[in-house]
Amino acid sequence: MRVMAFAAVALLSFQAAAQDTPRPPTGTAQTAARPAGVADPDVAIRDWRYNDPVFFWRLTSIPDDPYEPPSWFYWPNATIKGNPQAFLPQAASGHTTISRTALDQMAKWAGDRHTDALIVVHKGKVQLERYWDDIGPTTLLNGRAITRSVTPMVLGFAVADGKLSLDDPVSKYISEWKTDLRGKITVRQLAQNASGLEVAPATPIKNVFDNKDLCLAYCGDVARAALSYDYVREPGTKFETAQENMQLLALVIERATGTPIEELVSRRIWQPIGGSDATFQRDRPDGKARVMCCMRATARDWTRLGILVARNGKWEGRQVLPPGWLGTMETPSARNANFGIGLWLGTPYSPLRTYFEGQPGVVPQSEPFLADDVRIMEGGGFRVVYAVPSADLVIFRHGPTSDKWDGAYLVNAALRGVIK
Repeated sequence: MRVMAFAAVALLSFQAAAQDTPRPPTGTAQTAARPAGVADPDVAIRDWRYNDPVFFWRLTSIPDDPYEPPSWFYWPNATIKGNPQAFLPQAASGHTTISRTALDQMAKWAGDRHTDALIVVHKGKVQLERYWDDIGPTTLLNGRAITRSVTPMVLGFAVADGKLSLDDPVSKYISEWKTDLRGKITVRQLAQNASGLEVAPATPIKNVFDNKDLCLAYCGDVARAALSYDYVREPGTKFETAQENMQLLALVIERATGTPIEELVSRRIWQPIGGSDATFQRDRPDGKARVMCCMRATARDWTRLGILVARNGKWEGRQVLPPGWLGTMETPSARNANFGIGLWLGTPYSPLRTYFEGQPGVVPQSEPFLADDVRIMEGGGFRVVYAVPSADLVIFRHGPTSDKWDGAYLVNAALRGVIK
C-alpha cells in the first residue's frame, strides 16, 4: 500500500541540472569517485534541499519505526486548538442498540488484528469503546492518510464563502504556475486525485537521491516540496492518490482565504464539534502545516469527524459543515466510482480496492457492504473511520497493518447486530 507516513520514497533528481553544469575534466578524482546515482556535488551544494537543516535533522533522527514515530519526532507541532466537550453518551449496560454478541465479536476480531483503539457509535450513543496496548481516550493517534479527509472539509468553507470555485485553475492561487502546464489543474482535480502530477516511485528511506516523497515528508519547506512535482499527463484523465495533491490543495485554500489551514480546521470544525487539541506537523518552526499525512487526534475526536459525515455535516443538531457540502464530498468522481472528494465510497463493491487507477487493489473486502451509503476516511495500516448515514452508524478503528484484514467485517458485523 502506498501511504504517506514518515517513510520512504524519494528526494528530487539532479540529473537534468547536472547535465547543464560544468564538470571537472574526465578522469579527475571527483568524477571518478562519484558512483552512479549520487548527485553532482557542484549542483547539490546550490540546491535548497541540500541546504535544509530541518531535513537533515529528520533524516538523521529517524525512529526505529518511521510509520509510527514517537511524539518528539513530530516537532514542531501545528496545534489545532480545540474546545474540549464531553464525548457522546454511553449506551447503558443491557440497553445497547447493537447486540452484545455482535459487539463482543467485533472487539475480538479487532483485537486479533493488532487494533489499539475501537469505537462503535450507533444512533448517537457509544456502543463499544475499547483500547489496547497502553492507548487510551486522551492518546493522540496518528491518522496517517485519514488526515486527507480533513482538508476537503475545510475546502467546503472556502467554496461556501466565495473564496474559490472547484473549477478554478490552480494558477489563480499558485502564482508559481502562472505560465506552467500545471497551472491548468483545477481545484476539483486536485481534491479528486486526478491532477496529472507524477507519482514518485517508492524507494527505501535510505535512498535520498531522487526522493521527492521523502522531501515532502521531511523537508523544511513543504510547499516548495509539493510544487516540485512534475506534470506527467492531462489533468482529469487518471485517478492516483499522489502524495502532493492534498498539500497543494491546502496551499490553494490558504492563499484563497489568507488563513493557515490549522486555524481554519480549529475555528470551523474542531471547536464546533468539541474536540480536544490535535496537531498537524509543521514543516519548520513558524512554517506550514504538513497535511497530506499524520494529523494526530484522540480516538474520540476521529470518531467525531465520522459523526459529521454520518449526519450530513451536523453536530448535535447544529450545522457545522456548509449545507450540501457532504453531498459534494460523496459524489463519485469521474475517474473513480469509489472516491469523491476526501471520502472513499463503499459502493460499488470492490473485493480489492485500489489507490491507483490501472494498478492492483490493496484494500481487501470479502463481501459487499450491507448498506449502500458507507463512507470511509482511510489511512495506512487500515486505520479507518466508517460512517453509514442510513444507519446512523460510525466506527473508528486504529492500529497497524494486519494481513488478516477484511474491509467489510466491522461495518457488516455492526449492521447484522442492530437490534430491531
